[in-house]
This record gives sequence, structure tokens and C-alpha cells, in this order.
Amino acid sequence: MPLHAAVRAGDLPTANALLRTGADPDRRDPEGFTPLMIAAGLGQSYMVSMLLAAGADVLALDPRMGASALHKAAQSGNADVIGFLLDHGAFIDQQSPVLGNTALMDAVLHKHPGAVARLLERGARPNIRNHWAQTALDIARGDGLDAIARLIEARIDADAGRVAALTLVAAVKAGDRAEVERLIAAGANLDEQVPMVGSLDDNYTPLGIAAREGHLDIAHLLLEAGADPTRMIGLMGGTALHDATYFGHADIVRLLAEPRRGARPLPELNAQGPYNGLCALHDAVWQQQVDAVRALCEAGSRHDLRGHTGLTPRELALHYGDDAIADLLAERERKRAQSPTDDQRGDQP
Repeated sequence: MPLHAAVRAGDLPTANALLRTGADPDRRDPEGFTPLMIAAGLGQSYMVSMLLAAGADVLALDPRMGASALHKAAQSGNADVIGFLLDHGAFIDQQSPVLGNTALMDAVLHKHPGAVARLLERGARPNIRNHWAQTALDIARGDGLDAIARLIEARIDADAGRVAALTLVAAVKAGDRAEVERLIAAGANLDEQVPMVGSLDDNYTPLGIAAREGHLDIAHLLLEAGADPTRMIGLMGGTALHDATYFGHADIVRLLAEPRRGARPLPELNAQGPYNGLCALHDAVWQQQVDAVRALCEAGSRHDLRGHTGLTPRELALHYGDDAIADLLAERERKRAQSPTDDQRGDQP
């Protein structure tokens, strides 16, 4: 395989010529490695950059251990290669299926402080555990890697400080309306987001937390002050509306789904989650939140969207044996069919 040979030899001109004449950048060698995995493992910055420009698949995994090119880059210790791969969509915290290691763990195991620092700078989470229940910090301490351990400890301390500084988030979580009002009046950032530190609040906004926890009065305060209801929150990539729906807070669903709130656009009623393809109405059915189902129907949610399992909300209700919700949706569909111009607000992108 000439391209693999050129990569292993570090022969940039030959690799470039082969790619220009149609060589497949994702073809695997007998061991199952792609050229990008090989180049990343060898720490070849220019070669990796060239392969990525040629469209190499940054998410491919090796067939024996399930390691990605990012794992290989972490093993090589080349911080630039790590950066290139992350810039092209590599999953920074992806765990290899056999070991459960993240790239951060591999960088620690292979004793590369520069790679550890780059991964931490780019947001790698230090609290993930591999299949031996070890964190990256556990590995560093166990191997006596004091300098690397200090890097990780500094990141953990910094994360704790960042979370502690989110005073509006804390007030919303506590349901402290008076403190929320005070902070809003003091000019708090209404859309501050919790950093990705491995907590249930990761990437949540104050409004998202209010919607999740069912704090209607606080959600109203935040919206009136200008909080953005369309922000993507949490690891699932939903909105505050999705959380209000999932947890059955129909009053907050109605609040968020109002057609207009001043200059704010209607939150996307029909957005489908990237993980399972479920929209808010699917979520309400899934969790058997009948009041939230009604609220979403009143707001104009579509009934014909299919999740990744191929089911519409009504079909999902039937799948779970929830005849009451299935009948409610069937009746709503009949009304929509009879009056196609009614209840169309949620059908618009």
C-alpha cells in the first residue's frame, strides 16, 4: 500500500502525490490502521495536516482496541497533531472500548506533559474513569508523574473556581427567587453556561436549570430579563423547552412555547436531538407527561416527525402501551386534518 508506506517513511512529497492522484486517505492496512492513525501515532504534524485536508476520517477506530487517531496522537505526545485532530472534529473524551481510556489518559500513560496540557486546555475532562475505574489523575499519581499530576490538579481547581463563580446558576438551582432578582438587577450574565466538568449541570444555562427543576417564577423572571430560550444546553444538545417537557413541567412548557416574547423568536418546537432524533413531543410521550403533551400540542408541535427508531410520537405512545396519550394525539391529528390552517405555528422552521 504505497500511501501507508509513504506515511510510515515520513515521505511528504510522495504522500502528497498519491493523494492528488486519488489514493484513498481512509484505506486500512493489514492491521486495520488508516494512514491518519499511523501519522498521528508517529507524531507527524505535516502529514496529519495533509491527510485531514484530503478528507481523512478523524473518527475512524482501529479494529482491535477501538482507538482513534486522537488516542494515537496522545501516545505520540505531539500537541500540534492533537490540536489538528480536535479542530477537525475528533471527540476529545472518547473512550476506547477495550480499555476505556481517553486521549488524556493515554497522554498520561505515555508520560507526555505537553500533550496532557494541550488536551486539558482544549477541554478534556479529568474525572472520567476507564475500565479499571482510574481517572487520569489516578494514573499520574500511581506512576509517580508529579508534574503531570500538578497539571491535572490545577485544571480541577480551575474548574471548581469557574463553577463557584456562576452565582446566577447557583441561585436558580437553589430556587432563590430573591437572589435571582438581585443578580439580574446587578447585571448578571443571563446565559452563563456551566463548564464541562463532568456534572449533571454541564453546559446548562440558568434558564435551562429553571426549566429542568420546575421553577416557573424564576423562568419567567429570566425570560423577562432577556434570557435566550433557544440556547442549546446539556450534553443532549436540547433547549430549555426539552428539559421542561422531559420533566413534565407543563406550565414552563407553555411559558417557553409562547409564539413571541418581545423580540425573542419562538423556541424550536420541532428540533430533533442528535443522539436519538427525538423532538420535545417525543420526550413528553417517552416520559408519559400527558400535561406536557397537551401543552406542546396547543403550541403546534408536529406529530409526524420520526426519531432514530422510526417512530412518531403517537407510535411511541402505542409502543409503550400508553393508550391515553396515543388517543390524545390521534384526536389532535384529526383536528389538524380538518383545519389545516390552524395550529401551524410549530410547523415552521
